[in-house]
Amino acid sequence: MYSLEGKAIKYSARTPVITRRTLIGATTFSALVILGIVSYLLVREYRNTEADARRSALNIVQLINRDIRNTFSIYDSALINLIDLLHTQALATLPAQTRQSLLFDRTNEAPSSFGFFVLDAQGKLIARSKPVVSVPPNATQQPWFSAQQNSTRDELFISHPYLASSDSPEWIIYLSRRLVAEDGTFAGVAVGKLKISYFQNLFRGLDIGPSGNISLLDTDGTLMLQYPPTSKISIGQDLSQAPNFRRFLNERFGSFIAMSGIYHHERLYTFAQVHDLPIIVVVAIAASSIFSNWQHTALVIGSVTLLLCLGLLWLTWLLIRELNLRLHAERDLAALASTDPLTGLANRRTLDRALDLEWRRAQRTGCPLSLVMIDIDHFKAFNDLYGHQAGDEAIRQVAAVIKTHVRRPSDLAARYGGEEFAMVLTETEAANTRLLCEKIRLAVEQMPPVLPEHKKLTISLGSCTRYAKPGETQDALLSAADKALYQAKKAGRNRVVNINETGLNAVKPPLV
Repeated sequence: MYSLEGKAIKYSARTPVITRRTLIGATTFSALVILGIVSYLLVREYRNTEADARRSALNIVQLINRDIRNTFSIYDSALINLIDLLHTQALATLPAQTRQSLLFDRTNEAPSSFGFFVLDAQGKLIARSKPVVSVPPNATQQPWFSAQQNSTRDELFISHPYLASSDSPEWIIYLSRRLVAEDGTFAGVAVGKLKISYFQNLFRGLDIGPSGNISLLDTDGTLMLQYPPTSKISIGQDLSQAPNFRRFLNERFGSFIAMSGIYHHERLYTFAQVHDLPIIVVVAIAASSIFSNWQHTALVIGSVTLLLCLGLLWLTWLLIRELNLRLHAERDLAALASTDPLTGLANRRTLDRALDLEWRRAQRTGCPLSLVMIDIDHFKAFNDLYGHQAGDEAIRQVAAVIKTHVRRPSDLAARYGGEEFAMVLTETEAANTRLLCEKIRLAVEQMPPVLPEHKKLTISLGSCTRYAKPGETQDALLSAADKALYQAKKAGRNRVVNINETGLNAVKPPLV
């Protein structure tokens, strides 16, 4: 196709099969698909990592839970057996050494025991497992004594941690059971002392990662133990107001990730209350250690994916650039194939294609079509006299005048061959065609000479305006315009001859 824009002819190359928009869209879609797949896989791996950490922590909690329950069950059985033996009348008749051995026989099974002893209702010592076992002063004011004294239920009491003595770093827990007289009144307590170090040794073999810890909490919020110990928290500290503790207490069993109010980083908390005991086991693992491998993997995969997407975009940019270069080359080739290199006007092939197209369009629409043939007067003599370079310049100047006057996008000006030109004017009546031809003729006549010593140039124009009849070809229009040009030259040149003014009337045919 052709069009006229100002003084220059605009040519369109073949539309490429793969357009730049299609390529950009396909690349963007591919990049999004890649990012979506990688993101899905990373999120799934993140969740799997978290799930594995939860399962591992839960296994640790269950292991600790079972061991604590068994340990306290052993202590409780030893206390119950001790109380039962104290109620046996036959035991009083036995020698003191035998009586001592029988009373505390079951206590030897208790792990990490710091000793057992029995007090009466006034807090006086009745018996103890070993002479070295100490009894705290003011025993009746101790929680493990007063709780049993004020209780009517026969159950195990577990105290908060205490230092074994003022000069000992050993922490212990008191476990007590109530002694009942024959009339049902309070008769004293049987007490066992459990070393906290037992649980520290138990926890030492468990892998909880860097910055992780295991805690034992009383249901009232008192910290019974944390392993490994840190300077930020100590045994016996009250944690009842901590948000995480309230969740431990309310849910009793579970797992969640939350910010630590003490260590100020995210942790995975897995917790469970030990059966019916007032003890909560908490395993806290630093989120950074859980996801460290995932973060490294995500960084590597993310970097590779980013490089892949950037590479894809770079290749797309290269391909788009090549497509643009190819498109520009095709346009340049199309322009070269359609344009006369000397004048910049359309060439003969473009003229033939345009004339055929406009003729068929005129047949469909019933609008008039005009063809103008132009010839530079006495050009051969001019060319022989002044040389080919002057002749070429003369052709260029005449072509420039024609370009200036042919402004409509639907019209076409072309070099027909040698010093001849042609114009195709669509939907133009004979009078308007003649008016345009006169303007062009006059403009050429008024041009300054190619060189001061040269003669002025003139042109002859022959035009034909007619309606395209069905079944008729454009050859009739071309022949009539050529005939008009011949008549203009025969009549003396430097003039316009329209075929409609020399005997042929343009009669509009009926539309079929």
